Amino acid sequence: MRLPLPPTQQAQGLRLLRIAAGSQWIRIHRCRHPSALHWGRHGQGRWNAPDAAFGVLYVAGDLETAFAETFGHQVMASHLPAAVKFLSRQELEERCIARLTARRDLQVLDLRGAALARLNLDAQLLSNREQLPVCQAWSSWWHDAAEEPDGLLYPSRLLPRGTNLALYERCTDAWEEECLGDLMHWPAISPEPAVLEILDAHGWGLVG
Repeated sequence: MRLPLPPTQQAQGLRLLRIAAGSQWIRIHRCRHPSALHWGRHGQGRWNAPDAAFGVLYVAGDLETAFAETFGHQVMASHLPAAVKFLSRQELEERCIARLTARRDLQVLDLRGAALARLNLDAQLLSNREQLPVCQAWSSWWHDAAEEPDGLLYPSRLLPRGTNLALYERCTDAWEEECLGDLMHWPAISPEPAVLEILDAHGWGLVG
């Protein structure tokens, strides 16, 4: 089924969800980068601008979801279902965990609820990889809405119980970050699952 493109007129009347200041989100990034706060403009992100007019930062509600989003896309593209998957210690040591805290309230469009139904859309917009330009067109339409949302809240395609947040570049000044160290040495005493527990839950092996 072909996904419809957004209307030509400007979006208005969006019902936005308030995310309170102090809310915390997780991002996994390469440790060689000094900051996790990178608003990408490449063409591969589901909610990136189709013409690179604005950047988008992708964060997750918890570490397990961030892990799935970081490593799962490549696996789905290159492995058969139920194939054995491996990560090396080096790969885990090269990825750092950042906790991002909102300095102010955020206003986001919640795509987990009735927002899609109000536009006669469905979950294909959240999961279809073959029509990525259409998804990006909708993101651009929402970005330019009169309400000026800070981003999009949506379920993880790779871990459906998890929540992701795609943040538009207009809220670059709304964040504080804290580096929590690399993935390989994530402590088991943390409130988040230790990385070995995540590997086991997701069916990954560890080598090296």
